[in-house]
Amino acid sequence: MAQNLAQSQPYEQPSVAKPLRQPQSVEQPAVHQKRLPISGFEILLSIICGIVVVCFAVNIIHSQIEITNAQRNLQTTQTQLTKVNNANASATQEISELSSRSRLDAVAQKNGLTLTSQNIRNVSK
Repeated sequence: MAQNLAQSQPYEQPSVAKPLRQPQSVEQPAVHQKRLPISGFEILLSIICGIVVVCFAVNIIHSQIEITNAQRNLQTTQTQLTKVNNANASATQEISELSSRSRLDAVAQKNGLTLTSQNIRNVSK
């Protein structure tokens, strides 16, 4: 039962394909694309659009410069405000130290003055 299933095939010579005839230097006609003419209105419209775009760009740049200047002025003002607030806080602290009861008693004793509670009036704003 051992049988070889492969069968011999008759040998055929492979055929060589014949090249197709190529036309010799056949020039294709040049394709000329016609450009559409641009009308005067289209030219005017494109110039106007260009001018509008340039004006918007200049306006945006000008606005950004103004915003930057305003921010710088705001920062300068805030710095000055902070300095004044610090000076006010220092002055308030100095006032409270100078008007303390113990300091007033020390100044009174230094100058030979006496402090009686009956002669003291509290005045507030």
